[in-house]
Amino acid sequence: MRMDFSTTVAAIAIGLACAAGTARAQDATQPSQPTNFESWRLPGWTFTPGVVLGALYDSNVAIAFPSADTGSTASDKLLGIEPFGQLEYYSPRTTFSSGYHGFIRDYFTYDDLNAVDHRAFVSFRRMVTRRVTVFLDDNYLRVPTTDQLELNGIPFQRVGSQYESFAGGAEARLSKTTDLTVRYELTWVDFAHHEFQLNGGAVNGATASLSHRFTDRASLGAEYGTRYADLTGDTQLLRFQNAGGVFRYRTGDQTTLEVAGGFAHLVDHTHNVTRSGPYVRASLVDRLRRATVGVDFERNYVPSLAFGGTNQSQELRGYVEMPLSANRFYVQESASWRRTDPFDTAELPLDSIWLNTVVGYSVQRWVRVEGYYAFTRQDTRLAGGQINRNVIGVQLVVSEPVRIQR
Repeated sequence: MRMDFSTTVAAIAIGLACAAGTARAQDATQPSQPTNFESWRLPGWTFTPGVVLGALYDSNVAIAFPSADTGSTASDKLLGIEPFGQLEYYSPRTTFSSGYHGFIRDYFTYDDLNAVDHRAFVSFRRMVTRRVTVFLDDNYLRVPTTDQLELNGIPFQRVGSQYESFAGGAEARLSKTTDLTVRYELTWVDFAHHEFQLNGGAVNGATASLSHRFTDRASLGAEYGTRYADLTGDTQLLRFQNAGGVFRYRTGDQTTLEVAGGFAHLVDHTHNVTRSGPYVRASLVDRLRRATVGVDFERNYVPSLAFGGTNQSQELRGYVEMPLSANRFYVQESASWRRTDPFDTAELPLDSIWLNTVVGYSVQRWVRVEGYYAFTRQDTRLAGGQINRNVIGVQLVVSEPVRIQR
């Protein structure tokens, strides 16, 4: 049911009043993409409540191919209300951060598309001893369209989707020059309507990396990883293994380069397919005074979390992050390209693009005005097989970190 205009205005007014009142008393990404969970990294406990109020335009509300008759897609305007909150703790040995971000959308014309997104995360890092650090991370999304998942091999459709990713492990300094990292990962995806033939499933994996530092800047090591995918209700239908070398180079805390490559092997028990070949991964991060710039590339064998098959994936991603605490005018930008080539000829190859841009200005410490743009494209490499979606608008962000006294 569509919220009437007076209800929407009242909700916006209440959200503004509550957020502004909190800010005065204490003195705050893949669409609409949530504004950044900005960390102020204050010592001790900090809670950051906030709300985002947006007016947006969606060029492809059905996430569909253009009509053969008109060559266009159904579009609509919408209002967005996004309550969010983040709880953080920082000390010399412990880092903890958790947050929730909701998105209530109210379309002007297509009432049945009104929905609520849910996004939540938890991150924990603890230096147990001078040589050992443990970490845990968990991310959860519940969104109405698959183009917001940014996962391998999933076609863009208006299908309710849930996604969770958990990771945990430890980093240990075995000697003055030798480091060991072990990591366990679990990825789970589910879809609301299985008549779209999207299976979902879970992938469990573990990786280990052992490296030797030749200098304060350079290290060379080896890595091994294995993953088991359960995508159709059975167990261990797909198995992936990687083994190779890793080179890392750092220029202080500013620039980090990592290059990895080696041998990949998969066994697909569903289709009785075995494949082997090279994999490669590279990343470059440059931490400037007022921004962090990064680029990543990876080519590897991966499972399809939509159809239960296997494919070769290539992904290129770049991003710019300007911390709000250091910039009155800021830009947050991310762009990703992924090519999926399935080994099962019954599945379509996919070229996918995600672009998210936020340009903002801090009017006060607790209130910001932002311009927002998101673009997604998926191409099946067949005639007429391209889906494009543009979401553009403006949004007002009200948030302020609150110190929690012990």
